[in-house]
Amino acid sequence: MDKHIPERTCIVCREKKDKNDLFRIGQVSEKKYIFDEKGKVQSRGVYVCKTHECIQRLSKNKKINLSMEDLVKMVNLLKKKSKNYLNVLSAMKNSEHLTFGINMVLEDLDHIHFIIIAEDISEKNDKKLIAKAKEKNIPYVHFGKKDELGDIFKKDEINVIAIKSKKVAKGLLD
Repeated sequence: MDKHIPERTCIVCREKKDKNDLFRIGQVSEKKYIFDEKGKVQSRGVYVCKTHECIQRLSKNKKINLSMEDLVKMVNLLKKKSKNYLNVLSAMKNSEHLTFGINMVLEDLDHIHFIIIAEDISEKNDKKLIAKAKEKNIPYVHFGKKDELGDIFKKDEINVIAIKSKKVAKGLLD
């Protein structure tokens, strides 16, 4: 028998996800919210994706006023969980398993198994890449800045890097 996994909607991006893939924020008074790390605070709660961009957008949200300490705690939890993709990608930079740049990634979508998108990519390109990734059911993460991704290939900036090897993609995802 399949166990039911509850879904919640991110207050920032409005995307539905498994409850475990979101941070919970508890409302302790009309205008005060706290990061509910353990999910045990007895209060109304909202949820936010465990991504840098959703946390960054949450920090600017006028209705949900979280303390800087709570925001920093959420970002630090993300850092602990995220792999250092830069080291792995640097080691693989000369392999045929990587492709980079928006146009090349979009052209190669049928052969791609994982996408790494720069955190500071333009909103238009971010939406385009995410839509295509979801359409093709390709997992993706936002990681690093464009110049950090560019450094791997000795370029000024790179918006996106894609993994074409199933085995390598599985290793990065596990």
